[in-house]
Amino acid sequence: MKRWLMIFLIIIMASNLTGCDALQRKFTRKKSKVTKKPRFYQLKKYTKKPSPELYKQHFAYWQSWQTELIQFLGNNHKKDVRAIEEANGHLKDMQSILIPSKAEEMQPHVDRMENAKDIIYRGPLSFANKDSVKNTLEREERAIKRDFCYSKVRDSLRKTSDEEEVPHLTMAAGGAEPVEPSK
Repeated sequence: MKRWLMIFLIIIMASNLTGCDALQRKFTRKKSKVTKKPRFYQLKKYTKKPSPELYKQHFAYWQSWQTELIQFLGNNHKKDVRAIEEANGHLKDMQSILIPSKAEEMQPHVDRMENAKDIIYRGPLSFANKDSVKNTLEREERAIKRDFCYSKVRDSLRKTSDEEEVPHLTMAAGGAEPVEPSK
């Protein structure tokens, strides 16, 4: 009897050592499934047609971000970075709506805003840098409001996105049909 008990125990131990397939699968690490990111295809490229409303919208957004940046400059670095990025983005969008000659007039303002952006990107502002950047931002805000408000650039907006400049049409004496001005 002891012999049979001993053989039975050896068989049970041998089966435990070799393991059950289900038990072995339970304790092995499973490979993580990599989910593929969905792909989005752009079927048609849409461009915004330059319009006075679009210029006014970008001007309002630029003014809002610029004011927020000036008011809260130096309080939160991430907020400063976001505000200067948004303000510069809207300023460049305004510049892209203008005809080339007027856009060139705006370029020095864009360059000074880019310099302020570089200083803000470097990290938290010291008192000297904060005052310098704040003065620059205030000066540029006044200059852009003075020179590039909609009432001043109304005649300098591009008419189409493809062409650089479209000749202005004037109305004939009777107002019936537009006539191109003679060159």
